[in-house]
This record gives sequence, structure tokens and C-alpha cells, in this order.
Amino acid sequence: MPYRSIVESEIPVVAGIQARAFRGEAARYEESYGGGGRMDWRELRLFDDDAGRPVAALSLLSRRMSLNGGELDAGLVASVAVPPEHRRRGYGRRMMQGLLEELHGQRTPVSLLFPFSTAWYRGLGYGVANYNWHLDLPIRLMPDFAERLAVRRATAEDGPAIRVCYEAARRIPDNNGWLARGDWEWQKRLWEKQDLEWLLFEADGEVEGYLVYTLTWGQSEAFTEVKEWVWTSSRAWQGLAGALGSLGDQARTVVYNTARHDPLLHALSEPYDWNRPPVAFVFFQAAKLVSGFMLRVVHLQEALSKRRYPAHVNADFWLEINDPQLAANCQPVHFAVREGNGNVAPASAIRNTQYAIRTNISTFSELYAGLLSAQQARTMGRLEGDDAACAALSAAFAAAPLHMWPADWF
Repeated sequence: MPYRSIVESEIPVVAGIQARAFRGEAARYEESYGGGGRMDWRELRLFDDDAGRPVAALSLLSRRMSLNGGELDAGLVASVAVPPEHRRRGYGRRMMQGLLEELHGQRTPVSLLFPFSTAWYRGLGYGVANYNWHLDLPIRLMPDFAERLAVRRATAEDGPAIRVCYEAARRIPDNNGWLARGDWEWQKRLWEKQDLEWLLFEADGEVEGYLVYTLTWGQSEAFTEVKEWVWTSSRAWQGLAGALGSLGDQARTVVYNTARHDPLLHALSEPYDWNRPPVAFVFFQAAKLVSGFMLRVVHLQEALSKRRYPAHVNADFWLEINDPQLAANCQPVHFAVREGNGNVAPASAIRNTQYAIRTNISTFSELYAGLLSAQQARTMGRLEGDDAACAALSAAFAAAPLHMWPADWF
């Protein structure tokens, strides 16, 4: 097959393709695929042209992603590379087709990626899964809480407790899109970064939250950038917010890329910077809305049955999804939601269903991620279903916004 796994001797081939595509150094790519890295060479894929010559490459990682208090297996696609001399020949699309078939054969529920072009990946069935708020505001607007007195600087001995705190936070239903971490992410992306500052909130002998940030200062700028803010209790969030505000003598502004339901924007004394002009009338910019990663439902039945749903929703759907890349997903299914769980069966086996929905796989992926409502999709002409069906499907797929911390970007 043109799309294939590699043998170890082909590591330089993949590294060369990715270096030419992204104007990087082949040696650095090659080194990253050695032993002990985040990615093993066995997770690399090549695509050969009709003459059998490697012309494109990508990296594929397997991780577990949090969603509604549960977890899903996800195929993470990175470094999708087609060098300039091989572009506009369909190699990238054909390589992605091979990837989707591989993941479907493994019954992987979903795939994630950071796109170079949203439109291009929508054509392969991916949908936008993540919009974030990007804050850049005066640090004097930060709230203060007495709970900051329980905040202290973290030490190396706190590492195990911090990891436990992160895992506990991942299981909170509001924290969606968080990835399971291995030793590499903790060590290389966090512990060994000399520019990172760590604060933690400890109460009753347990670490209930921590804050990771950087400080940049000079004659022209002085700001703190939040890299990770994790909490498992309200008092931990309050304590860390107060501690962040206490950095006002070292930084003039705070920069923070965060989930849209983060409470910080609502806790600021003023949600905007008076020194900036209004964008319209008396509307001031509180934050920038930025687009992040995309998600694709790969194996429809696995994705529906492994996801968690709001416990109060009970509904039966007849679903028909148009998936040009994966024909198996096009078969209509009966999908029932009961007490937070989803059950899937061939539509022919069930005669009575409450609601009927037709849509395409890219739109369905955005519905599945909780980013898009069925009513919005129907308004755009991307979904068929009556009012009751749209309301029920939106309720079933309701989820707090997906988010991913920088240490997990791929």
C-alpha cells in the first residue's frame, strides 16, 4: 500500500521529508524519534508515490482524552508533511485517507489534529473542536482572595502530588479535551523547563491545584504568561488567582490562553483595558477568540458508545451520517442515550425511534465535540432534522468546551 508504517532504517527518510516541508532541521527530527522521546519511530507513517518513492509523511500518537468525566481513545495526528516539490498532486489527501482507514480498522473512536488549514481538513471529515479565549490584560485587574495564603512555591518533591492533582482534574466533567500524560510530557515539557515558575495550593495535606507560568521583563515589556492552571476545588482556584495577582510588582500584564468557560474573565475588576480604544460604540475587547484543534469521529459506533452523556438525557435517534472517506460510517444507526450511556445498533434492527437526523461527518464531529448545536448546523444547511430532534441531539452532546494545555500540544 502507498500508505504504510516504516522500518527503523527509514527514520532519516521521514525526518528529511518533514524538515523540507516545515523548513526545519532533519537532524532534530531524527533525534526526536530516538529512544525515550515522546514519539517512537514505530508511530511514523510514509506515503509512496506510484513509483514506490516516499513523498509524504506524518506522525501518529495514541492518547486518551477526557470528555464529560470519562475518557476516549484518540489518534493524534502531527507533522503531516508534503515537501514543496511534491505538493498539489493529492499525496497529502491520499495519505490522510490511509490514516483514517488505519484508525477505523483499530476501532479508534476519534482523531485530533492542529490544522494548517481548517477548510482542507474539513474536507477530510474533521470539525473544529476548540475555541479558546486569549487574554492579554493588566495584571492589576486580577481578583484577590484570602485563600492565596495557602499557596506556596512548588519543589521537586511535589512532583508526584502534582501529577495526582492533574489526573484528578482530568476526571472532572468540566475539563474536556485534556490528554493523559506520560513521563515524557511531565519531564521534558514541564519539569526540565528552566523558565517555568510553579505555585501550588495545598490544604488539609493535599495539593488541590497548581499554577505554571513564565515571567518576562525588560525596559519595554513586563508580563506573566500562564502555561497551566489546574484546580480540583473552588478554594484552590481562588488561592491561585490571588497569588497570580500578587505578581503585579514584577509584571504589568497577564497573558493566558484558556477555555471559554474559565471563570477568570468574570472575576476581573474590569473585563477590559481602558487604555485600548473600543472596538465598537462602548464595546471593549476583553479577550480574543482563537481557534485551536480539530476532531474527527473515526469509528462512528465506537465513538457513540464510548462517550459519556448528560445523565438527565433519555432519547432515541435514527442517525444517517455522510462520510465520503469511511463508507462503514454511512450505514444508518439507531442511537439511544440512557442515564449517561450511549447504545448503538443497526437502524434496521430498531423500528421505533423518537428522532431522525441526517448530516455529514465534519458537522457531526463538531456536534460530537459539543462545539456546535444541532440548531446551528441546521441553520447553516448542514443538518436535517425537526425542532424536537435538534433540541434532543444538542442536549445529548452537551459538553463543556474542549481545551488542551501547551504541554500536550502536538
